[in-house]
Amino acid sequence: MALIAALVIVALWFFGGPNLGFTKNFVWQVEKDPVTELEVKRQVSRWVPGVDFLAGGLAVAGVVAGSSFFFGRKKGMNSHGREN
Repeated sequence: MALIAALVIVALWFFGGPNLGFTKNFVWQVEKDPVTELEVKRQVSRWVPGVDFLAGGLAVAGVVAGSSFFFGRKKGMNSHGREN
């Protein structure tokens, strides 16, 4: 479960536009004005995950993986919850 969570977090960060800074809620986009042909910077609302998102997600996956050592299956039980 923790491995799947870690893979999902890394995939979201990578395919969401890997940002080596903090998470952004908007990005600047340079557009050319059709009339004056001047370049104008516009603020576009878009969520871009940063390294804080990546580190937080991997930390949560690590806690889930670490807790599995403390809260494992009971001895004498198989994977279906029945006694051996």
